[in-house]
Amino acid sequence: MNQRRRTQAERRAETRAAVLESACRLFGNKGYADTSLDEIAAGSGLTIRPIYHYFGNKVQLFAAVNEAMEERIVASLQANAADAPKDPILSAWRNFLELCEDSEFRRIVLIDSPNILGRERWAESPVTRMAAALLLEYRGNMDQRSAEIAGRMIIGALSEAALTVAESDDPASAARAAEAIAKRVSAALLQAGQAE
Repeated sequence: MNQRRRTQAERRAETRAAVLESACRLFGNKGYADTSLDEIAAGSGLTIRPIYHYFGNKVQLFAAVNEAMEERIVASLQANAADAPKDPILSAWRNFLELCEDSEFRRIVLIDSPNILGRERWAESPVTRMAAALLLEYRGNMDQRSAEIAGRMIIGALSEAALTVAESDDPASAARAAEAIAKRVSAALLQAGQAE
């Protein structure tokens, strides 16, 4: 049987994807501090050399892993926007909480990312930009600056609430309490956007 040979670009993409998959799994399970590049290389069936070649160092690899997780958030927000719900903040909260049920996602995005990459990184993240865009679209008279500030506030609040829910002894009860608060915050933002 004659199989087509993979191109160098295909091999590179497969190698990079294998490293990312291993890094996501290990950073998610063990955390940034307790994961070595040697473990990531072994988990991807490679040597450590491709990690340095494609990612540079451990922090840059973690940043790439975090970006992959952020893509999941953006996809969730886009699905949320496509449905054009009556209350996009509440819908975004529910979608985000669902993502946070994944322990690897939670560990990477909510616990390690702010400590390793810095909280200021959120200011320019695709997640924050999309949240601000959603607010502009759904919140009437809110200006661009207010939407950016509100977007960052909402992302921060959602992140802290999701972490609190995940760490709770009774996650279902904590999720209900957090959703009740999210409803009030959403109503207040809607009212503020209409008043400006």
